[in-house]
Amino acid sequence: MKLFKIYTYAILVLALLVNTSCNLTDVTDVEPVYQVSEDKVITNLDQAQTVLYGTYGILKSLEFTGYAPGLTSLMGVTMKPGSFAGSSEHAFFNNDVSPDNFYAEIIYAKMYFLINNANHVITKTELLEADETRKKEIIGEARALRALSHFYLLRLWGQFYDINSEYGIVLKEQPIKDATVQPRATVSEVYDLILADLEYAIQNAPDFSDTFYTSKIFAKGLKSKVLLYKKEYVQAAQAALEVIDLEQRTLEDTFADIFIKKIIDTKEVLFQTPFDNQNDRNNKAFIFRAYYLPSDYYVDFMDGDARKDAAIAYTTSGAARNAKFNNSTYNGVPLTADTEYFLRLDEVYLIYAEAVLRGNDDVDAALDALNEIRERSENPLVTTTDKSELIEIIRNEKIYELGAESGEDWFDLVRFHKEGDLDISNFKTISSDSKLILPIPMQSVDLSNGQIVQNPDY
Repeated sequence: MKLFKIYTYAILVLALLVNTSCNLTDVTDVEPVYQVSEDKVITNLDQAQTVLYGTYGILKSLEFTGYAPGLTSLMGVTMKPGSFAGSSEHAFFNNDVSPDNFYAEIIYAKMYFLINNANHVITKTELLEADETRKKEIIGEARALRALSHFYLLRLWGQFYDINSEYGIVLKEQPIKDATVQPRATVSEVYDLILADLEYAIQNAPDFSDTFYTSKIFAKGLKSKVLLYKKEYVQAAQAALEVIDLEQRTLEDTFADIFIKKIIDTKEVLFQTPFDNQNDRNNKAFIFRAYYLPSDYYVDFMDGDARKDAAIAYTTSGAARNAKFNNSTYNGVPLTADTEYFLRLDEVYLIYAEAVLRGNDDVDAALDALNEIRERSENPLVTTTDKSELIEIIRNEKIYELGAESGEDWFDLVRFHKEGDLDISNFKTISSDSKLILPIPMQSVDLSNGQIVQNPDY
């Protein structure tokens, strides 16, 4: 069983992997993955699978499951700092993050650490003389993980909204072996690699088996999201519709079921992290009630929506808490851990609704997709045929479905602001558009000998 294997192999991988220093965030200085000679580390498919499991294990770190989603939500409108939050968290909430922000540094480093591990899997497995189908499956899974991490880096540190921008990110396609510095790629080049990785995964990754592993359908769903961000709306709508029409994943019967089921027998999730009460007790539920809380805006926003009780809980004193990640259980045992949803089918429906409206001017198709989500949540159906009004309704629907989870509301504010659909300063105090992305961590710039250019105005 894969779930058992990921725990077992994670222990074995510790003998192979060298962790990234928390004090050094220059991706060109991440230590090579292996302590033994590289020509002996991945010499067969079993070893390739072992290192792939270790790469999945990186996703279970708090940088991916807690800090990145929580801090990005602080940047948007659905979360505010909790009582445990300090100046570093408040900087995200105030959209004024400095290049030496601790959390920005460790998230940046961890995402490149995952990419480095994925690159070892990809490059070493390609050289094996072994069953071609299984080789391509392993490489497909690793390339989907690499695409996911590059996409997350681009959204946070690159001008993802401008295809002609030179401010992309540093792309990594090979394992890091020395201190050679690479300059940032353009935004267009970053999108090209992400989409190439996803296309390979769509063709070669395994079919969907469970939510803890990348698959063909996850890669296609992520492709639809990447294309939405790239503003290739017709293609984004097509990819999203293909995911929906496959019917390999279906919406849960109720919105609350998503967060009741978590990782057990979920119908809707395409890719997520596991957790338990032993090895993977990641403390996310505690962090999401101590450091990141539902914002006043979000609590008021949810008033009148049938999803509010499943999204927001209250303490005995009346303080709002995030019900999505609050007092989780595993096999009936309460614990402070929780999952991270990298992609669910409800989001794919809403990607389709926005993309088909922007790209195809198809109001009816957009309404049908939107109302699938609203009907499931037992909310009144939307009937407007005004395109500008419907675009805003779709953005709001994403807050109802995905709010206070992973910061999707922030990225939507940025995208809609750049499309001219709204003025982001009406939602957040943004001093300039340079604050729409984070500064490259200071050490990455300082150690690059001028090769890595800082983002404007930082």
